[in-house]
Amino acid sequence: MSAGTVAGNWDKLQAEAVSVVRAAADQNVTLRVVGSAGIRLHCQQPGPLMDRLGRPAKDIDFIVPQQHRKGMRRLLEARGYVVDRDLLVAMEGTRYSFAHSENGIEIDVFVERLDFCHRIELTGRLTAHPVTIPVEELLLQKIQIVQMTTTDLMDAGVLLATHEVGQDSAEWIDAAHIARLLARDWGFHHTATRNLGRVAEELNSGVLDSLTGQGRARAERGIGQLMTVIEAQDKTLGWRMRDKIGERKQWWQDVDEREATY
Repeated sequence: MSAGTVAGNWDKLQAEAVSVVRAAADQNVTLRVVGSAGIRLHCQQPGPLMDRLGRPAKDIDFIVPQQHRKGMRRLLEARGYVVDRDLLVAMEGTRYSFAHSENGIEIDVFVERLDFCHRIELTGRLTAHPVTIPVEELLLQKIQIVQMTTTDLMDAGVLLATHEVGQDSAEWIDAAHIARLLARDWGFHHTATRNLGRVAEELNSGVLDSLTGQGRARAERGIGQLMTVIEAQDKTLGWRMRDKIGERKQWWQDVDEREATY
């Protein structure tokens, strides 16, 4: 897919994502964008870099608080989206999928948390940014994937290339927040740190080797800072006990192909 086609599709998806978030707010429903669209919409810097890497456009993914599920569904159905009833039953109300026959856009909505290879709780974090989930969770949703794809690597690399790591700004990636979460879950810690290492490798000889200059330097520096803070964080007793078992026992949740897509 050419960069022009990617940009064109992204423009359509981004406009609809922002429109839905604003319409939801008008009805006192909290919706925030996750996934690759969330990365693009979090700030202005990721989009052009994702286009340069040839990151293909995907559909729109949102997250909603549990108490706003009914309002979310009414809103989307009023806009012409049709719910996938089979998935709704199979996921027992923890995930919704919608399709629009006219605009061709498909929407997935997750409830309260992102629950894939590892669980990311969003309770209390959904209003930190007006359109997307916070930048820390945007990164975590990518580095929690046990088998990262090319597009996952692109997304994580772009986030790290466009955001400093630290606590000086709300737009910086808060390494301490990430470290505290991973210190409670050995499996998530193991997957995330391994994936940060893989992103670092891809910066030099892989899908991210076209990142240059300040972006590459920022990503390399950020990965190093994240790893340092994560490893220095005191671990819980449960983490330390699970560490003794290591990879002898599966440390992630199995996720089927449909559930893993976002």
